[in-house]
Amino acid sequence: MASTVKMIGVIGGGQMGSGIAQLTAMHGIDVCLVDVNTQALSTASSSISSSINRLVSKSQLSQDKASDAFKRLRFTTDLNDLSLADFIIEAIVESEDVKKSLFLQLDKIAKSSAILASNTSSISITRLASSTSRPKQVIGMHFMNPPPVMKLIEIVRGADTSDETFAATKELSQSERVIK
Repeated sequence: MASTVKMIGVIGGGQMGSGIAQLTAMHGIDVCLVDVNTQALSTASSSISSSINRLVSKSQLSQDKASDAFKRLRFTTDLNDLSLADFIIEAIVESEDVKKSLFLQLDKIAKSSAILASNTSSISITRLASSTSRPKQVIGMHFMNPPPVMKLIEIVRGADTSDETFAATKELSQSERVIK
């Protein structure tokens, strides 16, 4: 599955969302970062640029790879832009009601094969999945902060998360395309 992921959607332009977007783009996957707030997207873009440039200045990332990462990043306020994403990770406010509302929307927007992941550290994945018609494709993917630096992702299954969804998430998490 990890090798077939062409685009990852990340929702939330805060510290976690922008870090997840940066990590993903640096490892060869196109990223669409969505936030309802244009200022948050601008801040996320600046933060990612600063972080990647810092890695280049420390010779931890080549200028070519940095340029490639920048080309893979797309910023938008339109959730519908995630309709082609293979894997969607939400990193929004830690509110169950807000996340459930988002998962309800994603269920209608995302292609039927897309996996929906939450970066939550405390909300039940089973309850989030109940907002969708695809609970087998909902999983927790909790990145440690800051995602581009920390090499740890906690994967949490919901009661209905399928073995295929778990395996795909684990493969993506361990892939050289995401964790280096």
